[in-house]
Amino acid sequence: MTMLDLFVTEFRQLRAAADEGPHNEEGSRLRRKLVRKEIGMAIVALGAMAMFFHAAQVFAFLGT
Repeated sequence: MTMLDLFVTEFRQLRAAADEGPHNEEGSRLRRKLVRKEIGMAIVALGAMAMFFHAAQVFAFLGT
């Protein structure tokens, strides 16, 4: 759970820095980093959903 809290805190800080940052190279770099992180989180969430869905199917099969 601590790792998740650390990730969320880092993500919030990155988002704040990207939103408040100047519209120059540094701000653009932070916005690109934020987009890559959001895409990565979406991929991880989809992978976890697929894993849990598969596990639910296996357990349902074992229960019958």
